[in-house]
Amino acid sequence: MAEEEERAPARRRPPEERTTTRERPAARERPPARERPERERPAPRERPAPRDRDDRPERDDGDDRDDRPARPKKLSSTRLAQLAVSHLKELTTRDIEAVVGMSRKDDGNLVVILEVVENHHFPDSADIMAEYSVEVDPDGELVGYSRGPRYLRGRPGDK
Repeated sequence: MAEEEERAPARRRPPEERTTTRERPAARERPPARERPERERPAPRERPAPRDRDDRPERDDGDDRDDRPARPKKLSSTRLAQLAVSHLKELTTRDIEAVVGMSRKDDGNLVVILEVVENHHFPDSADIMAEYSVEVDPDGELVGYSRGPRYLRGRPGDK
């Protein structure tokens, strides 16, 4: 502790003695770049000028499509399954092991079957598992879920 008190504070250089980043020597010199023969580059493609809305032909079919709200991009089955996993995890706070099945219903909803750890035990082979069926709509919103059969890990029940 006595040594710390005896140390003098670090001296800062006055502004006129300080070097700028441009004046500092390079830590490592780069080797000179190899000279490559000039290649002719193709001329850049010209893009057509954007059309104004007034340039479009008039439609007299009575269908005014500009007034409709834009439809969101359809979610993939993979993304819907991920959303089903996140919904179930949020509701049950249990560990989700895997997606073991998916099917799409006639109304467009996706039913995802998830394998969930109901109770952790030691060793892991004694864990109690359950299958949950989670239904999400095409927008990824939860429609419903239910727990299916329970079984010991690695020993599915009779079906």
